[in-house]
Amino acid sequence: MEGSSSTSTSTSHFRSISLPSRLTNPSHTSIETKINELKAWGDMVCSSKTTQKGLVGLVELFVCVDELFRSPHAKQALSPLVEDALEWSIVLLDSCNILKELIIQMKENVQILQSALRRKAGDLTVANQIAAYLCFRKKVKKSIIKNLGTLRSIEKKMRLITIQDVDHHVSMVSKVLVEVNLLTISIFKTLLTFVSAKPKPTNGFQLLSKFALKGTCTHENVKVFVNEVETVDMATLSLHKSAHNNEMKDADVQMILRNLQILDVSIDGFGAELNFLFRRLIQHRVSLLNMVVC
Repeated sequence: MEGSSSTSTSTSHFRSISLPSRLTNPSHTSIETKINELKAWGDMVCSSKTTQKGLVGLVELFVCVDELFRSPHAKQALSPLVEDALEWSIVLLDSCNILKELIIQMKENVQILQSALRRKAGDLTVANQIAAYLCFRKKVKKSIIKNLGTLRSIEKKMRLITIQDVDHHVSMVSKVLVEVNLLTISIFKTLLTFVSAKPKPTNGFQLLSKFALKGTCTHENVKVFVNEVETVDMATLSLHKSAHNNEMKDADVQMILRNLQILDVSIDGFGAELNFLFRRLIQHRVSLLNMVVC
């Protein structure tokens, strides 16, 4: 995600759905509401708060979907798609687990850098610690590119699924399942893009401070947004250069420490929501397996 990009449109291709009359009880109607909320989320600026909101919404959506699966008509409605659904459930679990591991690694490396800066502020050995963090970030970005490619490939296959309109109820429930899976992949892609955060060259911390202002307008209808990951990337690049030139200032160290603390809080939020989602995805797979064996 480029810092100068406009608002995300990752879910804008989804059409609003209307569930059939046999699904319109309070718990089933909430699926439509949750799906449409997540579509609206796709048009928001990709900040840590909105990304966490997307994960929360996804957990709530899967709760509603599993309630739908317990309805009398669910097994019949999903029978044409159940094998695909089981395969997708494994893909989503694997993707969620990869994200969890990525966030854990981010947490560890952020804390190592924080500790080094607090202990050795002004010492040239800080440059080595910063270099280690930047090396980690390069590896992360390579991994993210690979995982994004995998998700896009799976997303493409899902879009090729043809659902026959033999029975409106059957086709509608199947379409809901496909759409939920596509929304999940879209949110996973958004989180991966958020963490990849391609850094930009800066002319020092003054420029960084200007970029870090949320929603800084460049011209009408276009906003600059630099997320917490990118802010730290930019700061570490600048501080690394200063350390090598023996020009590192305490004010710069304190600034990056503040940015690292903000990022650390965001990472904690992602980790908590991904744990909730992972457990919900396990339950989702159990619900699908129950349909097969019952």
